Amino acid sequence: MDQNKIESFISIVETGSITGAAEKLYISQSTLSDRLVALEEELETRLIHRGPGNKKLELTEKGVDFLDFAARYLELNKEINDWKQNRQRLQLKISAPQSVNTYLFRDFYKVYLENEKHHLDISSHWNRTIYNMVYSFDTDIGIVSRPYQSKQIMTESLLEEPLFVIYDSRYANYTHLKQLEKKNQIYIGWGPAYEDWYNQHWDPNKLPKVTLDSPELLMSYLESKNAWAIVPLCMYKTLSCHNKFIKEVELDLPIKRVLYMIYQKGVSDSRNQMIENYLQDLYHYILKMENNGSCKALMEKP
Repeated sequence: MDQNKIESFISIVETGSITGAAEKLYISQSTLSDRLVALEEELETRLIHRGPGNKKLELTEKGVDFLDFAARYLELNKEINDWKQNRQRLQLKISAPQSVNTYLFRDFYKVYLENEKHHLDISSHWNRTIYNMVYSFDTDIGIVSRPYQSKQIMTESLLEEPLFVIYDSRYANYTHLKQLEKKNQIYIGWGPAYEDWYNQHWDPNKLPKVTLDSPELLMSYLESKNAWAIVPLCMYKTLSCHNKFIKEVELDLPIKRVLYMIYQKGVSDSRNQMIENYLQDLYHYILKMENNGSCKALMEKP
């Protein structure tokens, strides 16, 4: 069985279209379609419903069954390549939003590395990309703020973190929620529950001052007239340490940032054990965070 055919099938499932999968793999749509047809002929079954009336590709019953085999095939193929090159896999790959890697778990990563348990490969991505990476075994553990349903991927609640309204006191002065106009906001999304709450308080048809997909840019944008932002506690602590003028509006916001952990158990015992050890260490670290008031632990003991 050809690996290119398997990767093409998984990419179609991940993107939901021939066009999206072809762009992701940097191949033509005709080449991708040929690979899918060849795979179906080899398996002697139809994997994906497609036709003029189908706006979105859907898996057949056999396609759903084969999806798990395909993901395991890619993982096993990587294990074999490592074995062929006499390379022992000791690297644990972690993918999360930048705010998590830079602010929330920065100290955890340091402690984990000091113990010299494993090498870490840490990357920052958006939620959907992280799911795709976990699905294709390109990362071992993902942390997301927006969970998606998946038969293959395990999704578990991790923690919830309080949110704060902040501003730079040199450029603004706020004391209550009604003063906050959307036209002055530096907006960063913090998950579906946050978005629902947010749209109840500010007109969804109006635009904020600026929308960011990276928290690293927030500091400079707060240094403008009447600017404000909503951020999780980990960011507020770090920003206020670097800028003494960062203040909070003393509100007890009812909404929290909720984070989820996603991973996929595979056929490799060594990889599964690495993940298990990491989850145990992460669990104890989150309990310490809860004890000092930084978050509420939602993660169950591994």
